[in-house]
Amino acid sequence: MNDAEQTQFYQIPSFLGATVGDLEDLVSGQVALAGYFCDNLERPSAGQRYLARQLRYASGPENTPGNAIDLGDVNVFPLETEKHFSAVEAQCRSVLKKGARMVLVGGDSSGLKALGIAAQHVIGTGVRVVSLAASAQDDLSKTTPIVLSVDLQGLAGIWLSQPRRLGGLSPAQMVAQIDAVEGNAIAAAVFGLAPALDGHGKTETQAALAILQAVKNRLEKGVH
Repeated sequence: MNDAEQTQFYQIPSFLGATVGDLEDLVSGQVALAGYFCDNLERPSAGQRYLARQLRYASGPENTPGNAIDLGDVNVFPLETEKHFSAVEAQCRSVLKKGARMVLVGGDSSGLKALGIAAQHVIGTGVRVVSLAASAQDDLSKTTPIVLSVDLQGLAGIWLSQPRRLGGLSPAQMVAQIDAVEGNAIAAAVFGLAPALDGHGKTETQAALAILQAVKNRLEKGVH
């Protein structure tokens, strides 16, 4: 990417204000963020595919990108399931093979499934997909390669435009759990939220943005 192209990319809204680039720009050790525009395959709910767009537009100068890069959206084929999973897994594998750590943002839980399979192909069968529940972390060591599952439906109803229950976690509790999770965090999926385009939607988008920031920070740390 030449200087003129890079200057143009700086004007594009990006996750956490990170530099926009592509696979060729990616280097080992970076945290690569990519949108996942698919919400009709697993636990479908219309609108979850727009989370990546909302978080990009909500990101401002106060967000600190650190060693992160926004790779845009992965190519998806939601009406052709077999082709879809093959394509998404291949794209995730390409990122992980570069030695980068990957965050897939938005959509339904099918993105987590594809990312987990890609991680196993690149790292090996010892990769664990870990939710934020404490019970799922009991037997993890610092060197266990993990893919974080950050399901935003776990937020308490007060933080959601369309709550399904009253209980759940606050954004601060989710951030604390993300920071504390054991293992070598190589990838993560942040999914399960369809932000409303109103005042309440702004609240849940800001909550999701803080959680994405925590995920990025945890992946930059790697082993914990």
